[in-house]
Amino acid sequence: MMQDEGQVAMASEVEQRPLQRRRHDVLLPLKRLTRRLSQGFRRPLSDDEHNERVIYYEMFFQAIAGAGAFSFMSVYLVRLGAPNFLVGLLSSLPALMIILTVLPAGAFVRRQKDLVKLSNISRLIYRVVVASFGFLVYLPAGVAPYVLVVAESLIAVPSATLDVAHSTIVGWATSPRRRPAMLSTRMAVHGTTAAVVGLLAGQWLDRVAFPLNYQVLFLSALAAGIGSAVALSRIRLPERVPQVSAERAQAGLKDMLALVNGTPLFKRFAAGAFLYRMGLHLPMALFAIYRVRSLGASDAWIGVLFTVERVVGVGLYMLLSRVLTRPQIRNRLWLSCLGTALYPITMALATDPVHLLIPSLMSGIFSPGMDVYLSNTLYQVSTEEDRPTFLATNTFLANLCAFIAPLLGTLLADTLGIRIALVLGGLVRALGSLAFWKLGVGREEQPAA
Repeated sequence: MMQDEGQVAMASEVEQRPLQRRRHDVLLPLKRLTRRLSQGFRRPLSDDEHNERVIYYEMFFQAIAGAGAFSFMSVYLVRLGAPNFLVGLLSSLPALMIILTVLPAGAFVRRQKDLVKLSNISRLIYRVVVASFGFLVYLPAGVAPYVLVVAESLIAVPSATLDVAHSTIVGWATSPRRRPAMLSTRMAVHGTTAAVVGLLAGQWLDRVAFPLNYQVLFLSALAAGIGSAVALSRIRLPERVPQVSAERAQAGLKDMLALVNGTPLFKRFAAGAFLYRMGLHLPMALFAIYRVRSLGASDAWIGVLFTVERVVGVGLYMLLSRVLTRPQIRNRLWLSCLGTALYPITMALATDPVHLLIPSLMSGIFSPGMDVYLSNTLYQVSTEEDRPTFLATNTFLANLCAFIAPLLGTLLADTLGIRIALVLGGLVRALGSLAFWKLGVGREEQPAA
């Protein structure tokens, strides 16, 4: 009897061991996280780690404006009664201004020692003007839409400087080895914040009377801009911008073409990116028109659609931050660009506001890979010492597409119908993606010499 009781006790102890082990396994990740956090407080961060955190903090504030005021800018313009061609000009005219100013802006950025200060001043000028947009409703009837488009076009000049300066800062913030993961994590921060802000913004716009709802929304962009400036001021960069040679200091179209032709890796990237971006921007002005006028979607529902897109995107950005250390994954990332063709195509098939969930899912699934692919490949094919010039050239070509394509999109919508125009935009995206594959864009591991 005593032996039986002993065996039972031993059996009970053996049965409890797996349970204790499972409890230990459950608590292990929490213990590891606690240990890492405590080590992080004790261990000084390297410059790369510190800069990456600064970039993430700054992106948090950028997402507030991006998911709020900037996302609803075209919707606001439609609700002001703007005709279709003016909605197209909201994308095209600022792009034209950037085309005219970005090459001189690139040369100007190269001569500056403090790019952080330059970025912050440019951003605050832009945000102050955006904050005033909500008060345009007090202008005479029919005038407000035109004033908004003209003002948005004029502030594209400091925006061009901001784009080159800030992109240069992001390129210098961390090492090339850590950059793909940093870019993915940065966009995951953006997506997480934007998902919440976009949902709240849509509800706010629906529940608060017009124009107070949009006035507060646009003022929030200014507050977020101040937060971005404070965050970026903490970054650690080299004290002086690298000196440039005299011929690189030129800022003309001829010099840009010489730069493109003289750098084969960048030339192939620019060719593929130009075709792809034509497809990217061709239906851009049509999205708000189709949601609001064709399907009658409310601001709250548009906010929900943005939220779905961003929540899905966050998961993809987090996944990419883990897998992009593998060259075979990076070499196939162009497939994400091919997937973005489904966004305008599935939108054209929607016949009810609820159906717009499908294109939102398509965008959330494929846009993260596209963003990382274009950004990381641009840094990959540009040399460190001439990066501001490469970035300015890329911005010039991107905005050339942003100027031409939306006008072409609205023209196609007026002549062939908005659904056909959306489908054509998707097909051009697919052709651009195949151009990336055919030209081998992004396969090289080392920057151009």
